[in-house]
Amino acid sequence: MRATTLNFLRGTSGIACLALALSSVSLRADATSKQADAFPTFDSYIKISGKAPSVSGNPAAYAERFRSPDNGSYGIEALHLSKEVNKDTTMEVDGKALIGAEDYLAKVKFTMNEKGTFEAGYKSYRTFYDGVGGFFPLNKAWMPLSNEELHVDRSKFWVEGVITLPNMPVFHVKYMDEKRTGRKDTTIQGDTDATGIPIYNVGSLNPVSANKKISADYIDLDEQQRTFEIGAKHTFGNTELDVKIINNKTDSDDTRTVNRYRNELKPWPLYPTGQPAFLVDPSRANNQIRGFDRQMSNSTIWTYMGTFETKVSDQLTAFGEISYSDAGADIAGDRQMTLSIATGTGIVNTVGGFVGANGRPPYSYKTVSGRTTEEILTGNLGVVYKPQTDLRISLALKGEKLDMSGHNQVTYTSNGIVQATGVVTPVIVTAPNESRRKEKTWVPELDVRYTGIKDFALYGNFDYRRTPGDEYGLSQGVTLAGAAGAPVISYDNTRFNHGHYKVGANWTVSSMVTLRGEYFFKDHQNKFTGYNSSLGGSYILGYEFRGYKLTGIIKPTATVTFTTRYVGQKGTMDTSVDGGTEYESMDSTSHLFGETLDWNPNNQVYLQANLNVVFGTLQTAYPRAGGAANDVLRNADNDYMNGNVVAGFVVNKTTDALFEYTYYKADNYNPGVPSASIAYGAGVKEYTVTAGLKMKLSDKMIGRVKVGYFNSKNDTTGGNTNFKGPIAYLSLDYAL
Repeated sequence: MRATTLNFLRGTSGIACLALALSSVSLRADATSKQADAFPTFDSYIKISGKAPSVSGNPAAYAERFRSPDNGSYGIEALHLSKEVNKDTTMEVDGKALIGAEDYLAKVKFTMNEKGTFEAGYKSYRTFYDGVGGFFPLNKAWMPLSNEELHVDRSKFWVEGVITLPNMPVFHVKYMDEKRTGRKDTTIQGDTDATGIPIYNVGSLNPVSANKKISADYIDLDEQQRTFEIGAKHTFGNTELDVKIINNKTDSDDTRTVNRYRNELKPWPLYPTGQPAFLVDPSRANNQIRGFDRQMSNSTIWTYMGTFETKVSDQLTAFGEISYSDAGADIAGDRQMTLSIATGTGIVNTVGGFVGANGRPPYSYKTVSGRTTEEILTGNLGVVYKPQTDLRISLALKGEKLDMSGHNQVTYTSNGIVQATGVVTPVIVTAPNESRRKEKTWVPELDVRYTGIKDFALYGNFDYRRTPGDEYGLSQGVTLAGAAGAPVISYDNTRFNHGHYKVGANWTVSSMVTLRGEYFFKDHQNKFTGYNSSLGGSYILGYEFRGYKLTGIIKPTATVTFTTRYVGQKGTMDTSVDGGTEYESMDSTSHLFGETLDWNPNNQVYLQANLNVVFGTLQTAYPRAGGAANDVLRNADNDYMNGNVVAGFVVNKTTDALFEYTYYKADNYNPGVPSASIAYGAGVKEYTVTAGLKMKLSDKMIGRVKVGYFNSKNDTTGGNTNFKGPIAYLSLDYAL
C-alpha cells in the first residue's frame, strides 16, 4: 500500500539522494482513504528500468560516490513470481538483472505445508572504487591511477533446506559459496618527492622531508569462502535445544601493488661534496622501487555449537550456549620489490637491491612454509528474571579460552650492487618466525529494564571484558647490506580490560511531547608487560569514550512533528611505554545536532525536512611536538552539515509526484601555512535535486519517471574529483 512507501520516505535523511530519488518510490498520504487505491500491490510482477546519468568531470568519483556506473544501467530491476504448485506446495521466484551496475539475482523457494522449505539462489553485485591517491596543495601534486574507475564483484550461491515434520525436531542444512574478486584502491599509498618542497644537496638544509605518500596504488582481490552448516532444533518440555555443526573453508589470494618514488632516479656519480648548496630536481632525489606484496591463505574452520533456553517458571528463564572452534590455515607470502639504480654501466633493476655496507634493501621475501592454528572454547550461561511485569533483569556470564600458534619460514632476497661496475651479488637469508598466544576471557553482563512508572521507562546495560593472557614471538629480518638480523624474541603477559556501560530513559510527557536520553561510557585498556628475556618491557594503551544521546519529539498539532536530536562524545587516549614514558594523542570530541520536520497537512500532501550539523576534531601531537614537527602535523577537524527536503503530493487519482533536494558541506580543508603539511580536513560541497512522477497506466501497469541533477565539488583533492550532470530514470511495473 502507499502508506508503506510513505513511512519509508519519512525515515530517510542525509545526502544519499540518488538511493532514494532513483529507487522505486510511491506517494499516497493515507492508505485508508475511502477512495480506491490507484496503485495496487502486485503479488507477482516484473519491473523493467533504466538509469542514465551524463557525468561531466571525474566519472570514477561519481561511480564510487553514488555506487553506480557513470554509463548508467538498465534491465530487470525486480522480478517476483508467487505460484501454488499444488494444494500443499507454493513456489516463489525472485530475480534481478541490471546490466551496467552488474547487479543480478536468481532465487527460487518452495514451501511445503508441514514438511519444510527448500531454497536455492545466486546473487552478485558490483562495488565501485576510485583510484585517486592523495593531493598535495603546495604544487598541486595529483597522482591517480591511469585507470581510476575500479570495481569489485561480490557473489554468493546458496542452497538451503529445512525439514519441519509434526512432532519432530526441525532439521536444516545450508551451503554457501561466496566470492570477492576485482580491484580496489588502497590507503597504503606510494612515496613521491614531487611535492614542491625544496630539496638541497646539503642535508642540513632539509629540515622537512619532501617525501609524501600520495601516489595511488591498488589491490587485486581473489577470495572465496565456502560454508556448510547442518543443525537441528527441538523442544523438550520447557527446554528448547538448538545444535549446529559448521564447516568454513576460505581461500584468499590478494596482491597489493607498490610504487615508491615513481619515475625518480638518483644520478651516478652522486653530487660531489664541498659544493655550494643547490636545489636538486625531485626526479633525481631518490631511486624508484616498484613491485607487489602478495598474501595467500587457505583455512579450514570447524565449529560445534549448542544453545538452550529453559522456562523455569513464569518469572525465570535460563539460557546458555557452548561452542568449540578448531581452525587451521596454510599461509604464504611473496613480496618482490625491484630497485632501479644508476651505475657506471647503465641502469640496473634488481629485486632487493642495495649499495654498500650501509645500504638498506627494500624488503623482499618469499614464504617457504607457514601455518597457523587456533582453538576457541566459549561458553555463556545466564538467566532472565521478571519478578513483575514491568521489571526485566538479564544476567549472564561469558567465558572464552583461546589457544593460537603460528610459524613460517621465509627467504629474504637481497642483491648488492656495485655502482661503479653494475655488478650484482645475491644475498640470501633464510629466517624463522614463530608466535604463540593464550587468552582466557570472562565477561559478566547485566541488562535491566523497568517500565513501572507511568509513561516512563528506564534501562541500563553493563558488561566488562577481562582478558588475561600470554604472548610469545620470535622473528628475524634483514638489516643493512641484506645481512641476517639478530632474532627478536619477546615474552609478554597481556591484559585486556574493556568495559561498556549504558543507562537511559524514555518519557512520554504528554501526547505532544516525548523525551529520550542516554549516557554511555566505554573504558578500554590494552597492557603488555614483558618477562623472561623481555623483562622490563612495557606497553599500555588506554582510551575512554563517554557521551550522551538526547532526543525530543514534539507534536504541536496532528499534522506537524518536530524531532530534535543531540549526540555528543568525548574520547581520550594515552600511551605508556618502557620506563613509564607517557604520551597523549588522538583525543577526540564530536557534537551532532539534528532536526527533522514532518508535515502532513492532509491526505494528499506530505513534506519532510532534515538537517544535521556536526562538529568534530581529532588531535594529533600538534602543537605539543614543537619545532619542525609542527610543520608537518595538523589536527583533523571533521565539521560538516547535511540536509534534505522531500515533498510528495497527489496530482490526481492516477498520478503521484515527488520532489527532493539534498545538500552536504564540509569546510575543514586548509592547505595554507605551513606548506609542508598535508591538510587532513575535508572540503566538499554537494547538492542534488530530483523530481518524479508515478503513474497508473493500466490495472496491470505502473510507470515511474524521474529526472535529476547532481553537483559535487571536492577541494580536498584539488578539484580533481569534481563531477556534475543530469540523470534520468524510467521504470515500468507489470503485473504477471
